[in-house]
Amino acid sequence: MAQQVIEQLPLSVQLRDDATFQNYYAEDNAEAVAQLERASSGDGEQSIFIWGPAGVGCSHLLQAACHQAESAGLNSVYLPLEELIDYSPAIFESLEHLPLVSLDNIQVIAGNSHWEEALFHLFNRVRDAGGRLILGAEKPPETLGISLPDLRSRLQWGLVYPLRPLDEQGKVFALQRRAKNRGLELSDDVARYVFNHGPEDVHELFKVLGTLDSASLSAQRKLTRPFVKSVMGW
Repeated sequence: MAQQVIEQLPLSVQLRDDATFQNYYAEDNAEAVAQLERASSGDGEQSIFIWGPAGVGCSHLLQAACHQAESAGLNSVYLPLEELIDYSPAIFESLEHLPLVSLDNIQVIAGNSHWEEALFHLFNRVRDAGGRLILGAEKPPETLGISLPDLRSRLQWGLVYPLRPLDEQGKVFALQRRAKNRGLELSDDVARYVFNHGPEDVHELFKVLGTLDSASLSAQRKLTRPFVKSVMGW
């Protein structure tokens, strides 16, 4: 039944190929990442709640957990609730049969009694089945505006981690790490140049890296400041 529900979800509900633990520069979030890695391998806490504003990597880590679960031979599902709020909460039915369920942007269901009740029951079923439930939101559980008291308490049963944004140096390191995983050599000087001229949002910054990767491959050129400037028009 769980697989049938997953197959009926919109095509947009897909894992990004680049959303892996290897592509995430943990820095101050190392403990949260370590616990997520354990959970996605079928170990550790049964429920983990991560939260933070856009750009800190909640969605990335929720998807990374599913990628790792699949690598470990465990079925999983990633559900971005902001894309599914217009559907029926029945999409939660039978998901407890999956070893890992990742639910993103929990804040969108706050105040919706049908969705809140459905999540409450899913939470209980997953725990009874011995599975893992990972949730992400913009705010901590106590300030989400959840109306159902029992659900508010459930969301705080397991581990709760705020994700801390990267500082300037951290973003540069993250950019270099992402480049290395693509097989690109990104010197400190060029990485700093891209950071200083590119968008502030880390996800958008990584998109710039994708553009530079394609251009470098096409032109058979290394990433230098003049080359980056010519490609991006900076």
